Amino acid sequence: MKILNSENQYGLFSIAFHWVMALIILATFILGKNLEHNYQYYDDVLKFHNSFGILIFILAIFRISWRWMNIKPGATDSKKILMKIATLVHIFFYIIFFILPITGYLLTNLQGDTVSFFNYHLPDILEKNREIKRLFSEVHETIGNVLIIILILHVLGALFHHYILKDNTLKRMISLKKIN
Repeated sequence: MKILNSENQYGLFSIAFHWVMALIILATFILGKNLEHNYQYYDDVLKFHNSFGILIFILAIFRISWRWMNIKPGATDSKKILMKIATLVHIFFYIIFFILPITGYLLTNLQGDTVSFFNYHLPDILEKNREIKRLFSEVHETIGNVLIIILILHVLGALFHHYILKDNTLKRMISLKKIN
C-alpha cells in the first residue's frame, strides 16, 4: 500500500482525499436540499450543512497543496479531447470547492444566522439583509446544482473509461494494488 502517488497510480492520501470529499459533498448537498422544507430541524441541519461546507473548503486547500507537492500519475491512453475535458472538470471542481463555502458563509450571515463549524461559532462578516440574501441564495443553490451535475458527469466519465475504453482510469482511484 503506497501512501504517495506513483507514475502509474494514485496513493492512499490522494484516494482518501477523493472519496472523503465526494462523500462530504453529497452529504452537504442532501443537507442543503433538506433545509428548504425542514423547519422543525432547520437549525441543526444548517449547522451540519455549514460545518461540512467549511470542511470542504479546508480539504480543498489541503487537496490542492497535496496535488502540487505530489507527482500526478501519467495520463492513460485516452484521447487528447478526453484529457482536456477531464482537466476542465477538475478545474471547475476546485473553483466550486471555494465558491460554494464562501457564498454559503455569506448567505448564512445575510439571513441573520451565525456560521457554525462543528459548534464553534465563526465571526459574522455581513449583517442581515433580505434583498442581498435572495441573490446569494440563488447563486449558492445554482452553483450547488452545477456541482452535482459535474459530479454526475465525472462519475459517468469514470464509468466510460472503465467499461467502454477499458483503461485504468477508474482502477487508479479505487485500488491500492499495483496497476500496470
